[in-house]
Parts: sequence; C-alpha cells; structure tokens
Amino acid sequence: MSAKEPVPVRLDKRDKELLQLLQDNFPVEKRPWAVVGERLGLGEDEVLSSVQRLSAAGVIRKLRTILDAKKVGACSSTLLAMRVPAERLDEVVGVVNEYLCVTHNYRREHDYNLWFTVTTCGGKDLERTVEEIKRRTGVPDADTLDLPTTRVFKIDVRFRFTDAVTDAEQREKKAEEERKEKVKPVVKGSEKNEKKKKIDQTILRSTQDGVPLVKEPFAEVAEEAGVSQEEVVARLKKLVSTGVVKRLGVSVNQRRVGIVANAVVAWKVPAERVESVGTLLSGFTEITHCYERATVPGKWEHNLFTVIHGYDRASVEATAKRLSDAVGISEYLVLFSGEQFKRTSVMHPY
Repeated sequence: MSAKEPVPVRLDKRDKELLQLLQDNFPVEKRPWAVVGERLGLGEDEVLSSVQRLSAAGVIRKLRTILDAKKVGACSSTLLAMRVPAERLDEVVGVVNEYLCVTHNYRREHDYNLWFTVTTCGGKDLERTVEEIKRRTGVPDADTLDLPTTRVFKIDVRFRFTDAVTDAEQREKKAEEERKEKVKPVVKGSEKNEKKKKIDQTILRSTQDGVPLVKEPFAEVAEEAGVSQEEVVARLKKLVSTGVVKRLGVSVNQRRVGIVANAVVAWKVPAERVESVGTLLSGFTEITHCYERATVPGKWEHNLFTVIHGYDRASVEATAKRLSDAVGISEYLVLFSGEQFKRTSVMHPY
C-alpha cells in the first residue's frame, strides 16, 4: 500500500452484508432502511446509523442512480493518454480537471503517463472538446493517444464483500433481457404525458446527483418534483423495471476498504475475436469495465480495455494472467494507476 493511502476502515460482518446488499439491491420504498433491516434482521434506525457511519468514514461515496445511456440520450466517450514531462504534470492535470466532462483522470505506469476519460452527452461535440483540451494543455499530437469507445461490453463497479448470492444476481439474466426491450416513447402533444416526462426528468436528475442518507430519502425529490413520495417511488420503480435506471445503489470507495491496486489491462485482440473475447472477459466478476476502443496504427494497437481492482499489485497481475489464459490472448499490458487526480460519474443532462 502506498504511503499516501489512508489506513483502511475495518469492516465487521454486518458492515459487509450491508454494503453488499446496498450495492446490488437498494429497495425503492418510502422507508427503504426498514426494508433493508428486515432482510438483515436489524432495526431501521440501526441500519441508517450504520450507513451514515460508513458514509462519514468515506467507505460509501454516494447513493445514486446509474442510467442506461442508450435509453436516455446519446453520449460519446473517449480515453485520452498523454506523454507529459514530470515538471508539467501538475499544470496539465489542472487544465484537464477543469472539464466537467472529464470523469476519471489517473497517472499510470507507462510512457504515456496521464490517462483520462472524456464523455459528452446531450449533443455536445466530443471531438471539439478533445481538440480544446489538447490545445489548452499544449501537449502535441505526437504525445497524445485519442482512443474513442467503439463498443461497451461491461460497466459494473461493484465489489464483493460476502460470498452470498444476492437477489440482484439471481435476477441478473432475466433483468438484462427485460432491459433490452425498448422503452415506449412519450407521445408528443399530450399535456399529461409531458407533465409525467418532466416529473421523470426531475427524478432522474436529482437521484443521479445523489440520494440523501435519511429516513425518507425520496422526500426531497418529491418536493422538488411537486408530487407525493408515493408517486416518486412508483415512477422510480417503473424507470428501474424498464431499464432506464440500470441500478440504484451505493458506490463504494474501494481504497477506504483496502482495495488499493487498480489497473487498466489493455489487450491486443484480433478483430474477428473481439466480440467473443469481450463477452468472455465481461463474465468475470473481477472485471468492472470492458470496452472496445479505436486503435492508432503504428502507435497503439491494443483494442480491448478492461479494469481490474485488487488488494495489492500481485493479485491484479495474477488475475490478468489467469484471464489471459482463459481467453487465449497473450499480448496485453497492465497499466497500474499511480495517482488518482479525478474520479466522478457521468451525469446525463436533464
């Protein structure tokens, strides 16, 4: 563990059960903590107190909705890698982090030492934004890789704290099939439908930003939307069931529980095998992200990117080797993160 890393928070058995459940299966109810308590054999106040304690300790980042970009509007994303001299790194990082569309920014162990994602939604021009960042940082094209996302195989940042199979996992295959169904479009020109649409937009905007850790967490968004909590709960359940909301749960700060090793593993996969290898890699719980990205002929030929987290470097390296053997791809790079400069979530505009 790096000297900069804080001492990990000790989690007892109850904390682990709570985190597992809240990552996977947060109940959409007016009094959700009571429902959680029933599942774990605890009282409502005891559950809420534990959650607030874990939040104050930095273990829980936020309770929020994760939306399906395909169903709420087009987003475009790219991964930029820059070769930045050590004496300019702080300056360049300062410029890059000014952009709200930059969600993740890390120093990684490679000749290209600064890696960050840029995601634009709602009609904003990704290419123009990238060109502006390159111009403002002053990093020349020869020292930059622009690796746009061409296919997403998996985004699922959840960590395993117990061996129990959750309700969410039991429903996973069935739910995934249901989510592939298209959401019925709102009929334009209907005042009633337009009002419902605005309520849904308010719910999605507010819950993306974060659901408060209080006894009735949906009271605030109900007041903002001008409807009852019961209506918010009913509409949010529908948004979950139709797949607009992929997940409602807590995001965990893995570094606070000792999961301090993080690496992007870039794989060089023959074009005809990308789909099968991407699908196979996505099936491993150790993989939180899996993307196909464009290559830069002559500069960068690795086209499949995965993210692996672990308690130490050795465990990440061992996982990468095991996955390499499993999919039959021997050409890969393990790009460990050194310093985390920025980590936020994509916010879909409403």
